[in-house]
Amino acid sequence: MITFIVTLECKGSEILVMKRIEIIIKVMSIAFFIVLWHFLVVLKVIPLAIPSPVDVAKVYTSTFFVEHILGAILSSLEHVVVGFGLALMVAVPLGMFMGWFKPIEFTISPIVELFRPIPPIAWVAFALITFRNYLHVSAFIIFVGAFFPILTNTVHGFRTVSIEYIEVARSFGASKKDLLTKIALPHALPDILTGVKVGLGVGWMCVIAAEMFGAPGLGWIIIQMEYIHNLEAVMAFMFVVGALGFCMEQGLKFLEAKVLRWQRGLVRG
Repeated sequence: MITFIVTLECKGSEILVMKRIEIIIKVMSIAFFIVLWHFLVVLKVIPLAIPSPVDVAKVYTSTFFVEHILGAILSSLEHVVVGFGLALMVAVPLGMFMGWFKPIEFTISPIVELFRPIPPIAWVAFALITFRNYLHVSAFIIFVGAFFPILTNTVHGFRTVSIEYIEVARSFGASKKDLLTKIALPHALPDILTGVKVGLGVGWMCVIAAEMFGAPGLGWIIIQMEYIHNLEAVMAFMFVVGALGFCMEQGLKFLEAKVLRWQRGLVRG
């Protein structure tokens, strides 16, 4: 018993050390990238249109940035919450039924495959004509971008449930509802979360593109700065977009680690 506890403590210490090393490496890689970027601009190795990190950093202390950044972030987050939330509420149940019931999949799959290759940005013209305000336009574009990754991954998760699991559960008297909620759903959960991560990433890219057509937010500010050729501000706000996307990704990874903690030591390491 004592040996077991000591072993667990050693493994915990090793994991903590590896986490710290990972953080140090990531910070060093970002620092190296900034230094390399600066010298490439100074030495004129890359086009002059690309500003130096020093010029970009100055934007973050400007009055314009301080006055507009919070409102722009909140507007963009509002758009993505509405659009992504709707995509999640529609795609997961639909994917569950498509993956579990073959007739439903045969009926809906051709329609999905017809519209799935169409880029979300192609729907902007229809959205601008159909909806009366920019929130609905942005939410619709985000919905289209996030819907298909979530749907396809959910379908795959339910479709690949092992028949052995089903037969064993049936032998213990499991009902159809139990098979769906207690066997298929836990099996499909890793695929669903993968679809959620991909869908959120695509949705976040779509919100920036949608806002470039007039909706208030980070995308609108970026396009306005492009019009006046303020490339330092353009890149500064681009980094804000990237940082927010990174935070969302890390948040989903944290949620995934908590929800799928039963996989630790099996396939997740």
